[in-house]
Amino acid sequence: MELNKRIGAVMLFFTILFIQCFQFAAGKRDTIDVTYPTRPTETTLYFDGRYNTTRASTTVITTTEPPTQEGYIPAGSDADLWSVSFGGTGEDVVRSIYYCANGDYVVCGNSTSDDMTFTGLYVEGTARPYAFVAKFSSSGSLRWINSIYGNNICIANDVCELSDGSIAVAGYTRATNLITSAPLSSSVIDAFIFRYSSTGDVLNKYVADGSGYDYFYSISPCPDGGYVAGGSSTSTDGDFNMTSTGAVLIKFNSSNAIVSSVTLNGGSGGTIHDVSVDTNGTVFAACVTTSSDGDFAQFSGLGAGKTDSLVLKYSSDLSVLRWSVVIAGGGNDRFEYICADNDGGCVVAGNFETKNNAGVTDGFFAGYPNYGYADGYAVRINSVGTVTGRRGFGGSQIDYITGVCRCSGSYVFCGYTKSSDFNFSTLGNIGGYDSFVTVVSTSDFSGSAVSVHPIAGTDSDTAFAICGSGYVYTVAGTTSSTDEFFWTTDPMVTQENTGFAVKYELES
Repeated sequence: MELNKRIGAVMLFFTILFIQCFQFAAGKRDTIDVTYPTRPTETTLYFDGRYNTTRASTTVITTTEPPTQEGYIPAGSDADLWSVSFGGTGEDVVRSIYYCANGDYVVCGNSTSDDMTFTGLYVEGTARPYAFVAKFSSSGSLRWINSIYGNNICIANDVCELSDGSIAVAGYTRATNLITSAPLSSSVIDAFIFRYSSTGDVLNKYVADGSGYDYFYSISPCPDGGYVAGGSSTSTDGDFNMTSTGAVLIKFNSSNAIVSSVTLNGGSGGTIHDVSVDTNGTVFAACVTTSSDGDFAQFSGLGAGKTDSLVLKYSSDLSVLRWSVVIAGGGNDRFEYICADNDGGCVVAGNFETKNNAGVTDGFFAGYPNYGYADGYAVRINSVGTVTGRRGFGGSQIDYITGVCRCSGSYVFCGYTKSSDFNFSTLGNIGGYDSFVTVVSTSDFSGSAVSVHPIAGTDSDTAFAICGSGYVYTVAGTTSSTDEFFWTTDPMVTQENTGFAVKYELES
């Protein structure tokens, strides 16, 4: 059993590496008066195997300097309201988080654990990693947690709440028994969507029936009660019915039935990594591709580098492509995260590299600096498809942006970095990858002033997702640390990786 755990952990690690890319940045901020709780000499904090919302004792000190105690955010940062852990003795990763209409949150992710938070979720004889979905209250209390498992790996990538209060989870699997009435082939990968009631009961399931490799990476609710899912496929039959290989964008109704779809076929494939639907039902998609032929030939500028990105705006029924924006330079350009602005436009974020990592920018990025390796970058696009703002997030090491959301008067980005210079000079680097969040004003998107703060310990910490509403936003990911920001985390839980979520309130 222990060997199986370790094999599952390695599988999860490489599976997650296959799915992603990201970035970030920050400028200087003014020091403000802020109150920090002190770290108790003998901690009374606990981890009950499900969640931990207590961060410190009631003793506080007021200072204009960052505290010397571990675990607290520097002056000038937003208020940390609570943090939640999802952990066992295996590999536990939170991949997505979504803000519900009633103030609750839902998360999804993947685990190889069978204890602590995940006690009772793993079924003996099934495969690891398995997927999980959990819901917790606005104050961080766990309401319910459920698992998606089978006779082979199950990976959950994204989660959302639909207009009827149900929860939809999108991902992919090699399992042949997710739908027992129609056994699947073990030689392929199948995209899936599971829907749950607001209390965690399974309502229905969808599993793609193609003979190739089908993935869902993203899902977003529609105002009409349905949802849109994005991913990729190599199936030339079944629901996706590709002519070769490429990106898929599928609209479902509330019963998981497909009502419309878009496929983009190319010789080297493509993937819809993220989708965002605005209040009018307009669909925005972030696509990454190495193709410039087939369906991708219609987008001028693709093929400039190794990997290019497309931003796509579709009508609510996916029948009309309103506009497209190509983001391409000489290197790998992966813009995988998108947020509709409800004014007909969007913000897309990701990372870019220069050709051969030579540091000379070209194409879409000509005239904008790259500080080394992969730099984070964000682009603002208006309702008619015109780029109206740009912002880089870079240091001399590797910097990823992994999510973007809109809060009151601001866009908030999350990511992780190894840098401690340039845009990250005020952040430093505590150890390994450090997670971070940065806030950018909607009125000064391309300006130099941003607030930035770390979510980091001395081991590697990776933020994978963010959501927000009003003045509140929440960041989720995984950590191997048990100190600094994560000093309240039970060391037994983090023998591998522990999932986390942290809720913040914007500065007024």
